[in-house]
Amino acid sequence: MKSIKKQQGVAGIIYIMMFPAMMMILAFTMQLSQQFLAHARLSEASEVASLALIASPKEDDENNVSYARKLVDRYVVDNIDDIKVTVKNKRCEYKDGCVQSSGEAAPFTDFTVAATAKHKSWISYENISLKPEFTVNGSSVTRKFLPQPVDVYFIVDMSASMRATWQNGKSQIDEVKNVITRVVNDLKDFDTEVKSRVALLGYHNFNIKQGGRSLEAYDYALYNTPQQTVSNMFFPPKRVNPSDSGLFSHRDIDLTQNYSSFLQIMNDRNFYPPRSACTESWQGIIAAAQAADKATDINPEQVFIILSDGADCPWQRQDRWGRLRTTEYYLKKLVDGGLCKNLKQRIRQKPNRFQSSTPTENEKTKVTMGVIGVNYQVNPNDGFGDCVGRENIYHATQGEDVYKYILNLINEETGRLKD
Repeated sequence: MKSIKKQQGVAGIIYIMMFPAMMMILAFTMQLSQQFLAHARLSEASEVASLALIASPKEDDENNVSYARKLVDRYVVDNIDDIKVTVKNKRCEYKDGCVQSSGEAAPFTDFTVAATAKHKSWISYENISLKPEFTVNGSSVTRKFLPQPVDVYFIVDMSASMRATWQNGKSQIDEVKNVITRVVNDLKDFDTEVKSRVALLGYHNFNIKQGGRSLEAYDYALYNTPQQTVSNMFFPPKRVNPSDSGLFSHRDIDLTQNYSSFLQIMNDRNFYPPRSACTESWQGIIAAAQAADKATDINPEQVFIILSDGADCPWQRQDRWGRLRTTEYYLKKLVDGGLCKNLKQRIRQKPNRFQSSTPTENEKTKVTMGVIGVNYQVNPNDGFGDCVGRENIYHATQGEDVYKYILNLINEETGRLKD
């Protein structure tokens, strides 16, 4: 019994001796918890402010700071004195070499929001360095990739079926022309270092270009076999003289950044599919490949958008003895022979206007291809799936779909946040 009482007495003495230390640990823990909580809240407020600013930047630095402070004040309500907020905006572009040195794939802008807040401590005791006030800092950087200048090749079906009425009493070609007009106007408004450029390549049985004084018809597939067509896809096409003058109802529009001239030509009422013409998408694809191959000072992104309202017709040509030769699934045979692979490889190898002498993979020219079925479900097995990738085949049931899918292929409607 005496032993137990003696042990209790020793325990009591030890407890009394340790009590001040336990209270100090408790006080330290409480203040540390308060500081961690305050820091987490301030960091979260800084992140929200930087995201808000990069989504909707203000007119100048002063307004950016004012806007960020209002957001931070809404998150942090238990501070004393005013919260100190600073905002820095850095824009990284090709022209100053920033994009190349950063290793990023595109121009970008960074918004950095830093905040400093002072708080009153829950517990303070100067003798053990528990100050009555403490200060915490929080900051956040948000990066947004900016729109890149692109070269867009609209490869447009100009067969007779594009004259058919689609919606609102408008023909399919009129809807396509309206959508292209919207896209071109969007490109004009994009904030890029240099202007994006646009071209239009029409196709039916042939490809029609502006000659010296008149329109001229060309056949990119006037060879004996599909493989010969692929082998010669970057050689000048054969000029032909079709007997149907109605086929000369439109013409290609060369790659340009003169948007007004482009739209004036395309929206001319005489720029219209003929009453009798078939679909041969390879005429437009090869024409676009040659146009891109000849282009100079190209932009980093090369986008080829095929618009068609129906399956290709069989390839039919007369041989030198006047016999009619027919090949079914001609596009499929061209793609299997390397048509789209050759296009992508050749254009990717072209140095773009921002590329350094020893480019990284991010600097090199990029090629995107897509096909949009205009009121038509594209069959991915007819060659388009292997040409553009099944993920880049779209079915548009209305004009708004065409617009949405084109922007998706261009992929620069607003830029994007860094993951």
